Amino acid sequence: MDNIVFMTFKQEHLLSTALDRLKDRPVTEEYAVLQAAALRKASGRIAAERDYRFSGDEEDARHLTNDLIDSLVSVLSGPIGSLIGGYTGPLLDAGLNAKQIVEESGMIEAIAAKLNEDEWALLALAREHNEISLSSRLNALGASAVVRKDAALVAYEIMNAREVQEEWEERYGTLDIASADDALKESIRGELRERANRNSFEQEQAVRDSLQGDFEYLRNKVPRHG
Repeated sequence: MDNIVFMTFKQEHLLSTALDRLKDRPVTEEYAVLQAAALRKASGRIAAERDYRFSGDEEDARHLTNDLIDSLVSVLSGPIGSLIGGYTGPLLDAGLNAKQIVEESGMIEAIAAKLNEDEWALLALAREHNEISLSSRLNALGASAVVRKDAALVAYEIMNAREVQEEWEERYGTLDIASADDALKESIRGELRERANRNSFEQEQAVRDSLQGDFEYLRNKVPRHG
């Protein structure tokens, strides 16, 4: 399955080591990593510190579906991500882990809620034949949490988040993060969850078709390791 994989790291050097290993072996018998981004949360805002594409040179990178993680980071660093990340209700209950949030509410909420201040994270777009191999490798390198979601469904989350923001701003003007209360944050979360439950076969299939071609291209371009 093609997944967006999210993992947190307490220290930057652990993240750097994990990235180096992925760069050395982006394609194995168990998985292939198309793109990754290093994230950091500072002053309440999530931003990409670095991003990587594993196909080779820049010309090759332009061939790939390389905007999915970029689009996800854009949402996380914008008003929607800031609103969700600043929510103080049940979402941040210590007993609710990132995997539960992904399953119940989605990847955007999981990242926004569970990436702590001054903590680092790695986002990866990966094709996985099983989930154990990549998770085990990353855990051994210092990842403190590893969760994933179908990449096509994450693309749908991104589309919904952008639509919710556009519709809100058309009605009420720019989202003011500083003055937003928990009622507004819960309202936006509820709208995102409701839209995620709608069928979107055509949009999801378009993403799957694009990823299929790009992962095949990556495997032909990069030597495979065991």
